[in-house]
Amino acid sequence: MENKIITIGHSKGGVGKSTIAYNLAYSIQQLDEKVTIIDLDFQQTLHFVHGLAEFPTVDVLQPQSASELIELFENLNGYIIVDIGGFDSDINRIALNYASKVIVPISNSVTDVIGFKTFEAILEELDLDGSINLLLNNIHPLAKNFDDVVAATKTDLKHTKLLNTVVRSRKIFRDSLGSGQSVFEFSDYKARNEILGLRDELIII
Repeated sequence: MENKIITIGHSKGGVGKSTIAYNLAYSIQQLDEKVTIIDLDFQQTLHFVHGLAEFPTVDVLQPQSASELIELFENLNGYIIVDIGGFDSDINRIALNYASKVIVPISNSVTDVIGFKTFEAILEELDLDGSINLLLNNIHPLAKNFDDVVAATKTDLKHTKLLNTVVRSRKIFRDSLGSGQSVFEFSDYKARNEILGLRDELIII
């Protein structure tokens, strides 16, 4: 079976991994695909978001061990979206190793870029076969020039590319997650189109 595991990771917390994971999962579901989220973040953000949802249509699972995670990878059907925490651990490395695609959200803040350099070292150690996709995320709505962050994240890691999609900093992302919903349950088409753009870059329809 084609590997449909997408892992979202970064060494720094607060870069928007959970927001991307949740909304990406619901965007893929619109293709009539089965989607499961695996929440490995110690903050359990998506576990709690799922609990707030009135009618959730995507399951959120929390494996407690590396062996349990591997079992899920080998037995779940459809797409699996993995949100890993901002720390290095065996279980997070397994989530990276099994992924066909890794998403690394990066804003134009100095701390995000420094955090990427730490994460880059982990990815280099793992020597992944899957693609590594750098995503400009949480970017000011009016920002147009990304030369500085592109230069700062230049890497020799194989299978790495900067995605064309840019996800902007929008209030709807915070508000929707806080109510257990994705942006697809609201009429903010700019936010929705950004997530759909990300989906379509990652998945060949």
